[in-house]
Amino acid sequence: MSEKLPRWSVVEGAVVGHRPHGLLVRVPSGETGVVDRAMIADSAVAPVDWPAIGSAITVVGAGYTGAGQLRLSARRSHLAEAAARHLREERSPGEST
Repeated sequence: MSEKLPRWSVVEGAVVGHRPHGLLVRVPSGETGVVDRAMIADSAVAPVDWPAIGSAITVVGAGYTGAGQLRLSARRSHLAEAAARHLREERSPGEST
């Protein structure tokens, strides 16, 4: 079984599929997660403009569904939030945010 991706972890993934609800992205652990169509960018993106299958994409872990499906986001605002959280953790180790 692959290791679960911690929430707010930023990783480089590969787009492995397009679905009506969004993108399927494989992360380095081998797990395949879903980037909901609303989480591809900070504003609406038409499916024709989604990243191509096989392309690299930077994503942030957004948790897991009740059924265990990995949720991801590629929104720049979420990537910036993840970076800010990591900086806060580095400055104050041991404290939760």
